[in-house]
Amino acid sequence: MWRHLYSIILILCVPALIWHVRRKYGRENHPSDIPGRLGLVTPQIASGAIWLHACSLGEAKVGLALVNELERHDPTLQFFLTATTPSGLDVLRSSAHPVMVFPWDLPWIWRRWLSALQPRAVVVIETELWPNLIATCRTQEVPIVLANGRLSEKSARRYSRFAGLSQPMWAALTRALMQDSEDAIRAHALGAALGALSEVGSVKLDQPPPHTDAELLDRLIEWKGERPLICLMSGHPGEEALLFGYVEIGYRVLLVPRHPIRGPSLQEDATAHRLISACVSAHNFGNSVDVLIGDTFGDMGAYLQASDVVVIGGSFSGRGGQNPIEPALLGKALVAGPSMYNFARITEALKAHGGLLQVAPQNLGKALNEALSAGQQMGDHARAWVLANQGSTARQAMAIRAILKPITVD
Repeated sequence: MWRHLYSIILILCVPALIWHVRRKYGRENHPSDIPGRLGLVTPQIASGAIWLHACSLGEAKVGLALVNELERHDPTLQFFLTATTPSGLDVLRSSAHPVMVFPWDLPWIWRRWLSALQPRAVVVIETELWPNLIATCRTQEVPIVLANGRLSEKSARRYSRFAGLSQPMWAALTRALMQDSEDAIRAHALGAALGALSEVGSVKLDQPPPHTDAELLDRLIEWKGERPLICLMSGHPGEEALLFGYVEIGYRVLLVPRHPIRGPSLQEDATAHRLISACVSAHNFGNSVDVLIGDTFGDMGAYLQASDVVVIGGSFSGRGGQNPIEPALLGKALVAGPSMYNFARITEALKAHGGLLQVAPQNLGKALNEALSAGQQMGDHARAWVLANQGSTARQAMAIRAILKPITVD
């Protein structure tokens, strides 16, 4: 009953979803692909692939890491990849496998998709659990794996409020590969079977350091000169203003927004604070620039490498924080705000090992000074912890291989 009610509500929301997607992605100059999101396009690929779904950029990187590890053990495996956001789709398209946009969880789509694909398994990354998809997988006896699973207290409370809908979904998982023991405990409380649960760590700890554009890095180092550089990595609206005041006491500030399209509005904000700003995409920033806005894609490596302290975006705006692993791998001192629930275990571990400071907004200045003073030591501790906790990709790939549905021969 609960899933049918969910489906009715979702169907009624379709006009609003279409409006939202067209508005959001049109503003960012990305195709909205409404036919694909409505499930009007059925995959046209050979049956027997592993279907892997990731929502956005970070999950897509995790997904490709798992695909690469699975292929390393068995090059004959075939894959079909889906994502929800343009950034996620772009990452997946860097592979050689077929890619499509993930449809909305409308009840009439999945039977047709699964009949066409006849997948050996459906692998969803981190939090991508959808009631109609999972119910159809269960009906058609398709194994479904939650990989790199994470479940914060906030998310667990939200699921528990709709237990009639969520409990059958969690109970239907063939494997729930959770990042840590607390995630696993919460998943079991929501309905995941004990036999399906594993604590496997995070694939994100296995990622290589980000690529660094040497020419851009040289320009950034020349721009910052002898001043310490604070980088806000993947910032959200309202967070950038927290750093403007540090220009007056001799810092350089580099703002890398979560959505680069915000570059012009951040320049307006800087101007309102009587600061000189420039966007990296304009290629004309000089020594007079106080605030630099990293509005280019694929340059996070150079941004982080040039920085002395990295402030984690999303942690001062209640968004749960962004992934701290890339700057940790580069040996950077890390500062985060109160909201890091998307990476709770990683945050606590980095704090415990002296690689990250987590503070309230009013204590940001003190934390920045401390991080600048102990930058090398903090960065070394952060990098050492990440390197010591790698290996999750291989563990999860092994668990996926173990449940693959046999290929049927007509």
